[in-house]
Amino acid sequence: MTAGALDDIDRRLIAALQQDARASLTALAAAIHLGASATRVRLLSLEERGVITGYTARVDPAACGLPLRAVVRMKVHGERYDQVAAVLAREPQIVRCVRVTGEACYVAEVLAADMPDLARITGELARVGSITTDLVYEVVVDRAVPGR
Repeated sequence: MTAGALDDIDRRLIAALQQDARASLTALAAAIHLGASATRVRLLSLEERGVITGYTARVDPAACGLPLRAVVRMKVHGERYDQVAAVLAREPQIVRCVRVTGEACYVAEVLAADMPDLARITGELARVGSITTDLVYEVVVDRAVPGR
């Protein structure tokens, strides 16, 4: 079975983990109607195949002093592509950055304490390329990857 080939039991196990990644093996086994030993084998297989890449806690950024969220689109010209990784490495408040097609080259999600903090981070990005920044009013959907 390849990383992309998931059966119904794998999908149910992934869904149970996404509901509660701290669930015990016994609870996971009960949720997917398998024995604990078979569930453990499935779980290890999903990890080894790279389907499950880790376990993490979902944290409220505002509770950590980062109530401001922005989306930054950045256009970078060829000779500056190497500089993008350096900015991302030194700015941990850039929590997601994807390289995209279209007018922008990168789209980044930035968490900031306040407007001066956001201005500092976007200033670093602007040294690499031209940017457009949008403030986020509300996160409408933030869901886990479906276990298709």
